[in-house]
Amino acid sequence: MGRVSVAALALCLLLSGCSTLSPNPEPRPGTTTATPAPVPTAGPDGTLAPGLTREGVVDARTLAVAHVARLADRSYTLTATRTTRYPNGTLRERLELNLSLGADRSYLAHAETAGPRAPVFLGRPPASAAFWSNGSVYTRRLTHAGSTTYTTFQPTNGAGTWQYWARTVPFGGRGGNPREFLTRTFTAIPTRTTGRAVDSGPTTYTVVGTRATAPIELGVEDPREVDLRAEVTADGLVRSLTLTYVGTVDGRTVEVTRRLRYDRVGATDVTRPPWVDRALSE
Repeated sequence: MGRVSVAALALCLLLSGCSTLSPNPEPRPGTTTATPAPVPTAGPDGTLAPGLTREGVVDARTLAVAHVARLADRSYTLTATRTTRYPNGTLRERLELNLSLGADRSYLAHAETAGPRAPVFLGRPPASAAFWSNGSVYTRRLTHAGSTTYTTFQPTNGAGTWQYWARTVPFGGRGGNPREFLTRTFTAIPTRTTGRAVDSGPTTYTVVGTRATAPIELGVEDPREVDLRAEVTADGLVRSLTLTYVGTVDGRTVEVTRRLRYDRVGATDVTRPPWVDRALSE
């Protein structure tokens, strides 16, 4: 049975520098029907959702905490991408993650990296991999440098656990997590609530922002030309978020694009893929 050595994984994490995705210890279906503006009447305290009013997000921390609470102990599907390009269109880095997470915290994760400054947790980009675990067995299928390998592994310093895929990888790598990401984003970008949609679940509010008053994420200075659009449910789930802006990294101008989306909350099933048998036998 092939195994990824603890030492090799640790070395990869140490060598990746700011691109390291080190774990953080912290803890639609259906058709939507848009309703006309204005945004509906708020509750007695003026809120439409935790931290959200007609004016926009007024308490980013409260919204972020509610978002995390909505996902606790529930299954869901998360799609997350982060891309940076130079003004001439040249790709600097791209990370894409698709995660199916079960209520029992079994998971199936697909990750891809590309670009010279992309994270190196899969090896030197470009690379792609799938990871499956039931909480006791951890398996990986990695495609890199023209070959595909199948292995089992044990998480090192949390890398490869469900928290790693649900919190660390999608939200900035080392020290990243959804609560801090959402707090920082909605604090840095003044927003306004522009409308609502109603489906079989909670009412969803559209929130937009077009400027930043502070850095949005570590390592990117002078954020400008901001375009933020998010969908927030009445119970506080940030169901989707799309953010683009121009910033400066290492003295060079880049365009940053982030996309996050949560689907099938409470209704995601994690299926063991066929390649797991090969990983267990290698």
